[in-house]
Amino acid sequence: VTVNSGWLVVIGAGIGTMSRSLLDVAEHVVGIEPNQACATRARAALGDHPRFELRVCHLEECDRAALVAERFDTIACINVLEHIEDDVSALRLFADIVGPSRGHVLVFVPAVQAAYGPLDAELGHHRRYLKRSLAKAFADAGLELALLKYTNPIGLLGWMYNSWIKKSTSHSSQQIRLFESLVAPWALPLERVVPLPIGLSIVAVGRPRDGRAKS
Repeated sequence: VTVNSGWLVVIGAGIGTMSRSLLDVAEHVVGIEPNQACATRARAALGDHPRFELRVCHLEECDRAALVAERFDTIACINVLEHIEDDVSALRLFADIVGPSRGHVLVFVPAVQAAYGPLDAELGHHRRYLKRSLAKAFADAGLELALLKYTNPIGLLGWMYNSWIKKSTSHSSQQIRLFESLVAPWALPLERVVPLPIGLSIVAVGRPRDGRAKS
């Protein structure tokens, strides 16, 4: 899937890592991040970049009309949709924002509701997704899918172990280091060529349907 690289908004900008990468391909990046501590780190990392703008607020607090008027080409929503109770309404907003250009909506969410555990609850997740549930949310929001795929099946095993056996409410730094050093170097490239039947997360890309109903 090839996406436009003009004006791009990152929902859940975090500490700016994703935004920094996107600045290599986008003309202008707007980050929306409600967490003040994350926003402070993002400003420290990217605050003086001439093509980056940070807005410290929740998505629901943004001026809908103003976002639509800015005519963004792409929305990237990274690990945020699962925190929003009415996810379809959020996706409809994304469709409205990129609607004039029929741009793209990119979403990255946690997968497999059966893996939902204490850490999900601690993080404020309302849900985890399967392909069919995320596809339905996209369809209900007037978005047609261009890409829908699972990623990181090995990470899912670790998450389910933490959820069902350890009953963890926080990430293990040791597990993260193990994944980054031993698993990621070979597993993530393999995903690009081998379709996965399941995974820890889902990546989806959609764009507004012609003639969709306005919310």
